[in-house]
Amino acid sequence: MDAQEPVKIILWFGESIGFWIQTGAVFLSAVAAIFVIHHNGVLARRRSTIDHIIHQKSNEAILNAIHIVYRLHDDNVQFSQYLDKQDSDEFKAILKVLNNHEFIAVGIRRKAFEERIYKELQYSNFVKVYNSAAGIIAEIRKKQNSHTLFQEFEWLIKRWEKCPLKRRT
Repeated sequence: MDAQEPVKIILWFGESIGFWIQTGAVFLSAVAAIFVIHHNGVLARRRSTIDHIIHQKSNEAILNAIHIVYRLHDDNVQFSQYLDKQDSDEFKAILKVLNNHEFIAVGIRRKAFEERIYKELQYSNFVKVYNSAAGIIAEIRKKQNSHTLFQEFEWLIKRWEKCPLKRRT
């Protein structure tokens, strides 16, 4: 080979192989970073869901309110009768449970909570509360002239009812 002869560079799509190796490495790094960020978001959502469930199970005020609401449901009491008794423990308990469920529904809709975990743990309880409280929700909306009250809770129940939990065998 003559010292004056130029070195042949192998080109692929007008660029050298080294360029494409470097570009591929940068692209794979970006894809890996996106995957890690997404995965960390999923883990954070699961963690916040579990933390909230643990908090609920240790919050005496929520537990007492849920107990009152379930008792009213089991006794086939019309929740809307408490609309005129807003100072009663029953009305306060109903509102506390509805507000709690609305908070959870907003968290699920905004992807702060993991829907599948909540659905597996709370499906029957949420449906029971919604079915019992649908009348009082409608009355509160009418009385306040606001159709957005508890709309996220209603959205969640309708979503879950389209695809209810299936019995595992």
